[in-house]
Amino acid sequence: MNPYLLKRLALSAVTLWLVTVVVFTLVRVLPGDAVVAASAQSPGEGALTRTEIDAGRAVLGLDRPLIVQYGEWFWELITLDAGDSFVTGSSVWSEMRPRLSVTLELALVALLITVVGGTTFGILSASMEGRKFDVVVRSVSLLAASIPQFWIALLLVVVMASWWGYFIPVEYRSIWDDPARNAQQILIPAMILAIRPLALLTRVMRSSSIEVLGNDYIRAARARGLLNRDVLFRHVLKNALIPSLTVLAAQSVFLLGGAVVIESVFNLPGVGRGLVQAISFRDYPIIQFITLLMGLGAVCINLCIDLLYGAIDPRIKLARSDNGS
Repeated sequence: MNPYLLKRLALSAVTLWLVTVVVFTLVRVLPGDAVVAASAQSPGEGALTRTEIDAGRAVLGLDRPLIVQYGEWFWELITLDAGDSFVTGSSVWSEMRPRLSVTLELALVALLITVVGGTTFGILSASMEGRKFDVVVRSVSLLAASIPQFWIALLLVVVMASWWGYFIPVEYRSIWDDPARNAQQILIPAMILAIRPLALLTRVMRSSSIEVLGNDYIRAARARGLLNRDVLFRHVLKNALIPSLTVLAAQSVFLLGGAVVIESVFNLPGVGRGLVQAISFRDYPIIQFITLLMGLGAVCINLCIDLLYGAIDPRIKLARSDNGS
């Protein structure tokens, strides 16, 4: 196996371990008691006595030293067991599995919109530098990158309801059960989620494409009589992708985090909405699992992007261990 890949896998493993430490520590310093917060779902909130709270903490294992709690949780992760929810008592994986499919669908649709829209608008804007289309694309992308997504989402919900009388269906249906209903529930949130990443990718792709368009081999390709679209999408696109991939990696991670707000606004039963609920009830196993899952996604995305550099541009060689060459 390539030494560079082995090194990156080792660094990824260390990064994920550090994520587990940080997540476990931060969850424990959240204000409020997990037993009291978990009991808020049932009548009698706030009526727990100190004895009942201590007994509840003992049942959940929260009365043991933090290092012991972390060791048990880390061992469960190694054995592919994320533990049980403090609130429902069911396994974390059974709770999160249906939510994970919703978030992945939302993020993948948003990523597809980002990649297709960002590369297309970026290249076309670069090819029309200084013209009206270029000015419009630059202005709109700057505005889109500056406006908070949650504000756009709330505004759109109000506009659709009050002006058009349209309400997104509340009860979620998967794409396998009801494709039409699923499209109504996913497409609009995905487009809003993709607004900021699309704007940033468009601007970076435009700058990279302008630099590539000034090279001699592009002028030579045009001198040979190649169509403009062939020059742009066969020669410019590939060479302008390298800096854009770095932005795309960061924005892919942003899509996972941004789903927390978008899912709450559009009432989607995804991982993001589950995280908000888990924080409200101090459901430590759920919070730890979701945060670690997002960290795993970020690590995997960055690893894939690093490997793609060499695949897209042959001039980039992965590091070798033989004499440092």
